[in-house]
Amino acid sequence: MRESPTMALAQLEPEGLDAEGQNWQQRKSIQTRLAILEAAIDCLQEHGFARTTTQLIAQMAGISRGAMLHHYATKQELIASVLEYTFFKRMENFLAAIRTLSEDERVDRNAGIEIYWESLLTREFGAYLELMVAARTDSELREVFLPKARHYERIERAEVARAFPEWQDDPDAYDLAMDFCISAMQGLLFNREIWEDRDRRIRLRRFISTAIVMLRSGALAA
Repeated sequence: MRESPTMALAQLEPEGLDAEGQNWQQRKSIQTRLAILEAAIDCLQEHGFARTTTQLIAQMAGISRGAMLHHYATKQELIASVLEYTFFKRMENFLAAIRTLSEDERVDRNAGIEIYWESLLTREFGAYLELMVAARTDSELREVFLPKARHYERIERAEVARAFPEWQDDPDAYDLAMDFCISAMQGLLFNREIWEDRDRRIRLRRFISTAIVMLRSGALAA
């Protein structure tokens, strides 16, 4: 039995960021943590992992380095929270967008493909991408990154399956569709600046969408 969306999203929510029921001082601390995490995302997006330092993040967040260290004593601890925060925001925003679709948009027009594409253009995914690439050669980052990325992937699969119930009768086809969609769309993202032709990118997304519909209908074998 799968968890409810609220329970699944709760698994991704970083600790210490829930302001509900907290006193004023605790809420202020949470606001500072959020400011740090948002600044870290901007820093990763603009400067890359190698040039992202706790000092630069503190500067972008508008706080002292001492205040930064009070909340995150090490860069590794901060990056772990940044990963959790980006995963949570990406999932929350994606599911919110999917729930606005009509059944016709979701099933017949496969509008989720464009929503997923838009999610790849967000600053949260940009920060995640910087960490994913850096984790390939940074062993300390890799130790933090891989377990959290794998945890997110498991929850993402369950949540997206719930958001698209038309796949529930063929879980094998669903898994293949997810693999294909993620691989193809992220590959498109990586080549976006090389493939300058916007129409070319749109045609490829339409092809991805058509292939997924064919897979769901059984016209294309899993």
